[in-house]
Amino acid sequence: MDSDTRRDISIVKYITKQVICCTAINKINFIPYDENEDYIFDLNMQKQVLDSTINSNLIKRYPMKTSYQKAFLKLFMAKIEASGNDIHDDLYTAYCRLISLQDEESVHYRHFLVENATLSCITLKESTNLISKGTTGLCSWQAAVVLSDWCAENIEKFHGKNILELGCGVGLTGMSIISICSPKQYIFSDCHPTVLDMLCENVKLNFLLNKQHKLSNMCDTSLRLKLQLKYEQTDIQIIDLKWQDINKYVAEGFSQPDIIIAADILYESDSFNSLTIGLKNLLTSINYAVFAATVRNEDTISQFLEYLGNHNLAFEECILPKWTVLIQSINSPVRILKIFRKT
Repeated sequence: MDSDTRRDISIVKYITKQVICCTAINKINFIPYDENEDYIFDLNMQKQVLDSTINSNLIKRYPMKTSYQKAFLKLFMAKIEASGNDIHDDLYTAYCRLISLQDEESVHYRHFLVENATLSCITLKESTNLISKGTTGLCSWQAAVVLSDWCAENIEKFHGKNILELGCGVGLTGMSIISICSPKQYIFSDCHPTVLDMLCENVKLNFLLNKQHKLSNMCDTSLRLKLQLKYEQTDIQIIDLKWQDINKYVAEGFSQPDIIIAADILYESDSFNSLTIGLKNLLTSINYAVFAATVRNEDTISQFLEYLGNHNLAFEECILPKWTVLIQSINSPVRILKIFRKT
C-alpha cells in the first residue's frame, strides 16, 4: 500500500469518526490538522466517504437524525464544489433521498468508533431532543466523552476493578470503559424510568453479541436490579438508584465499588446535598470517585466543591485527556475531579 492510499484511508476514517457520532456540523474538519489543506476529494474519495457514513450498512440499520445526514451532505458537497471538483452522482442521489424524508424522529442513533477495544464501535440510541420526558439523560453530553477518553488513557486504574457509575444516562462512558478497560464489574445506575429503559436497550445492543454473552437470571427482591449480563470478563448490572437511597444500597450488601464515576451530573445545585451524602456513604479509605463536569457555570461547580468540604471529602484536579478515542465537539471547558475521603 503506497503512502497516498494510506493517507486517503486515514482521511476517510477521520471524517467518518466525526460524522457518525454526530459532531456539530460547524465543528467538522475534513482534513486532519497535519494534512495539506488543499487536499482534493476526487470522485473515488467522495464515494468512499459516502459509503463509510450515510450509505454504510451501520447507518442504514441504526440511522442518525435525518436532518443531520442532510446537513452533512450539504456541507460536503459545498466543500467539493468550492474546490472546483465535480460532485459524485451518488452524493446527489443520497441527498435527494434524504430531503424526501420527514424530520420527525423522536430517537436516533450515534456511533462512536473506539480503538484498541473489544468493541470497535459503540452504538447508542438517544433522544433527538436535549431535554425529553422531563430529563436530560436521554442523550450523551460532552463530559461523558471526555471521561471516556480519560479512562482510556488510564486503563490500569479500571482493569479488573469494581466500578459504580452514578447518573449514567444512556451509557456512553460505561460502555467505553467496559470495552477498553475490562473491569471485573460495572454497575450502571440512574433513577429515571425512561432513561433506564433506553440504557437497557443500548447495553443489550452493544454487548449481547452472540450466544456466549447471555442475560443472567434476575432475582433481585428489591427490584433495584433492571438488567444483568456477562460480557467477556465483566459482570454488567443496571440498577435503579436514587442518590438519597445510596445508604439503603450500601446496607443491601451490593459489592463495594473500587471506583465511583459520574459525568455531567453537576448541573442542579438542589441535588448536591443528597449526592454528597450518598457519595460519602460509598467512599472508604481505600476507594475514590472520578467526576467529569462541564463548566457551564463556575458558581455551580464551586457550590458542589463546598458541599464536599462540608462532608469531610477532598478533591484534586486530574489532567484532561488528549482526545484520542472519541470525537465530539467540545463547546465548554470540562473539569475532571478525583474525590476521596479526607485522611
